[in-house]
Amino acid sequence: MDNNNYQILSQLIESVISKMRTFVDKDNERFFSDSELSQLSEIEVSFLSRNSISRHGLTTNLDKSKKLTSSNCAVRLNRKLFEEKYLEYAKFVLFHEYIHCLGNFSHDKNFRQLENLWPEKKQMNIIGRQLTRDLQEVKARWAWTCSKCGFIVKRSSRKFRSNYYHKECLGKLNNVPIIRPTSLEH
Repeated sequence: MDNNNYQILSQLIESVISKMRTFVDKDNERFFSDSELSQLSEIEVSFLSRNSISRHGLTTNLDKSKKLTSSNCAVRLNRKLFEEKYLEYAKFVLFHEYIHCLGNFSHDKNFRQLENLWPEKKQMNIIGRQLTRDLQEVKARWAWTCSKCGFIVKRSSRKFRSNYYHKECLGKLNNVPIIRPTSLEH
């Protein structure tokens, strides 16, 4: 990892942990203790593989035989998060992964309550959907197109069953190859 990426990651980690320090309940009690936040600052944060199109972040057990804890996890983030337009969303993704590192592995009610502490969560979800579309666009080789309304979902693989339907209008989905112009055709 080059120096610039390391610096951006360091700033991201510091920013998220600082924000987590400010989250308090109605009795002004902090949701995350200094001990928990200190443990989070020790977690290795790196990048997902370059070809990741469906994940924005990932928390993994370092030792699979042990339970997920802040001392037994690593976080990997999608490289696309470090583009200017996604930096605020990157903070939310890291926060999401940190919640996992604190032992909240499943996306249950408790997890969602903690996740909802993040300001402008609805906006983060919108940005997350845009990131997913951008990642799919880059890797897409196939398009599922609705025969009824024209809706398009871009896909990176050809895997397709002929009985897929668009859930909004119930139109049959067709699998169409995406033909990109070569450099000579530009």
